[in-house]
Amino acid sequence: MIRYQLALLAHSQRYLPPVLAYLVLLAVLYNDPTAPVLPEFAVSGGGLTVVSCWLTIALVDAEDPVQRLITLVHARRLSTVLGGIVAAAGLCCAALTALSLVWAALVHDSLPGAVLVDGVLAHAACAAAGIALGLPCSRLLLPRIGYTVLAALTLLGLVLLVRWVPVINPMLRALAAPGTHTGGAVFGLLGGTLLLAAGAAGTGWAVYRRS
Repeated sequence: MIRYQLALLAHSQRYLPPVLAYLVLLAVLYNDPTAPVLPEFAVSGGGLTVVSCWLTIALVDAEDPVQRLITLVHARRLSTVLGGIVAAAGLCCAALTALSLVWAALVHDSLPGAVLVDGVLAHAACAAAGIALGLPCSRLLLPRIGYTVLAALTLLGLVLLVRWVPVINPMLRALAAPGTHTGGAVFGLLGGTLLLAAGAAGTGWAVYRRS
């Protein structure tokens, strides 16, 4: 199922806009060797939240309803299909995370281990949150692209910009402060993972109820 979802995404070429947008962000972000790294990770992590949401929606919407029904029949369980979507989007985000970290290390002439750990945890948390938001905003629940855009922008705005939403915003603000913040990144990853589990379970339940 994971191979099928990755092949579907590659064939549809719907990955190109979010990936190119992320590459542009990294090119603008990593251009000063003297700049502090963790605030840059906060920006790239926030960007990855948007990109992972975008990739998840693009992956789900690459299938029309009839093709998705055929996939579900072959998979036999909705959880298998959702797991394949989440895993495929997660692998894409892992590749983008590695690209961000390597780019930062090249610009800054290597990075301390603690900073790399913070970067990995922060990007993983942001990717999990973005995938969690992308699932209910996709064609699985919202059949029209206008509703998808409005719902995705609203949820991303809440997670990234509202301070009292305890998932991504507090972690990104902590990364922008001086020092290392491994504890905050761990809590951010935990929050992102819980949000992903809730998003996948809620989306699966809603699709099952509709069917």
